[in-house]
Amino acid sequence: MSKLFYCSTVWSNTANSNVKKLQCEQNFACRIITRTRKFDHITLALQELNWLPIKQHLLYRDSIMTFKCMKGLAPSYLSDQFCKLNTTHNRNTRNCGSLQMPLCKTKSGQRSFRYRAVSIWNDLHSDLKQPTSLSKFKGDLKSDFFTKFHSLVYI
Repeated sequence: MSKLFYCSTVWSNTANSNVKKLQCEQNFACRIITRTRKFDHITLALQELNWLPIKQHLLYRDSIMTFKCMKGLAPSYLSDQFCKLNTTHNRNTRNCGSLQMPLCKTKSGQRSFRYRAVSIWNDLHSDLKQPTSLSKFKGDLKSDFFTKFHSLVYI
């Protein structure tokens, strides 16, 4: 698994075709471990191992890096790129804990870490943004992702 996710924050903006290739590799590893046959559905086996699909795991890793940036645990060249909405104006609104979305007109700009991190952070539940420790955030976030993944029903 460490080989699949090495530097995932850097390459997580890759094309969907590359993500599908990685998902096939994860599925193959899951089939070996759980002894699932080739044509059996893989979702139940992934849930049995408590593995997130590649796309969700990349979101998880990007969320962790964003949390580190917001709490000052990341290098300053990353942390300084983000600006909360409540620092741009004095109004107390429901989105005051959200980040200001950078203006990106191109698809390549929207695949940048800054844009992805802001959209991920703004989409998180407000109770997930509150923890002060990284380990608490990781635990809450992983349980949230697992809850969403385990609630998927396949026929």
